[in-house]
Amino acid sequence: MLIISFDAVGDCDLDRLMALPAFSKFYKESAVFRGIPTLCPSNTYPIHTSVATGVLPKDHGIISNTKPFPELHPWWIVRESKIRAKTIWQAAYERGIDVAAVFWPVTGFSKTIRYNIPEIMPRPGVHPLFALLKAGSRRLLLKVAIRHHKLLDGIKQPNRDCFAAMGMADILRKHKPGLAMMHLTAFDALSHANGRGDAALNTACESLDRNLALLLDAAGNDRDVLIFSDHCQRDVHTVLDPNKTLVENGLLTRKETAYAAGESGCYFECCGGTAFFHAGKLNNERIDALREEVRQSEGFRRFLTQGEMRDSGYERVAFGFSAADGYSYASLKPGHKSDHGYPPDMPDYEVFYMARGFGLKAGSITQGGSLLDIAPLMAKALGCEGVGMAV
Repeated sequence: MLIISFDAVGDCDLDRLMALPAFSKFYKESAVFRGIPTLCPSNTYPIHTSVATGVLPKDHGIISNTKPFPELHPWWIVRESKIRAKTIWQAAYERGIDVAAVFWPVTGFSKTIRYNIPEIMPRPGVHPLFALLKAGSRRLLLKVAIRHHKLLDGIKQPNRDCFAAMGMADILRKHKPGLAMMHLTAFDALSHANGRGDAALNTACESLDRNLALLLDAAGNDRDVLIFSDHCQRDVHTVLDPNKTLVENGLLTRKETAYAAGESGCYFECCGGTAFFHAGKLNNERIDALREEVRQSEGFRRFLTQGEMRDSGYERVAFGFSAADGYSYASLKPGHKSDHGYPPDMPDYEVFYMARGFGLKAGSITQGGSLLDIAPLMAKALGCEGVGMAV
């Protein structure tokens, strides 16, 4: 089985990909599920973990890409041990199935992935290969790096995807793992950097198509293959930092690379299209006053519902809110020209998945469904049990 994530490719982007040869052929050979609502908040690490477990962020525990306190270079959530529910790769390992993962989120230091090149966002001044050597399969990574290092230019795209796809192709051909998981991020990175209308996205799509062709060739025709997207993106003209409000109220202090919490310990966690207020020791009167200030602020769209706060794993946080279209939230950095993290009800924000094999009818197109349906589909095909159970 081969699982490929097309990060940030929305359902609305499928027509663009359909014009390319490998994707068009795969689309026709697959059962296609379109117009699927993403999860809230729509960020990469919570969604990939939901796809791998079949449960919501509140149950698997990965509720954000990074640690919450506002820093210029926040710590990313890397370790597999942070996941509180059984993943598809852990269930496969229990069945004696060899697992491979390349740049799949939250797989660092895994004890159950035999061929592992985890996604690691290096700290400033640290070469990405050194960061990977600590958290993944060292011997495998060295072989891949020696063979394909000329493709890698830090974390720049589409170079990074080309390096990753070449590495996974080597693993598929040589080791033939029973479950292989691949995360391609060129579309996401180039959307962030240039906006969704930029010609650079044509480069991203062409890269995705070439890498898909490479991976399908390496996987062979007898493998179940599934492609999914985690979230879409929306163009951004204004990036806002709600923590400036706390600085103005004397509740937070601005430093060069991070904020310094005051006695109350309160701060806003910025997640792109949403933000969450961690109230610390603030009393209810001050919380209500800040909530009203947020309501009146530029770029505010709505507060998240109680259900959205619960399902996303932020139930114990004072409140969360969504940015209006064209706005996003970020701290201590310029932000992006397009972004994600919004609730699923944003316009033209749906995602998709398509599966070749799995006992599904090729050429069928289904409108709607859930990203949480993917884990049970994988588990059934692999004969695995217990996916999504608490660990």
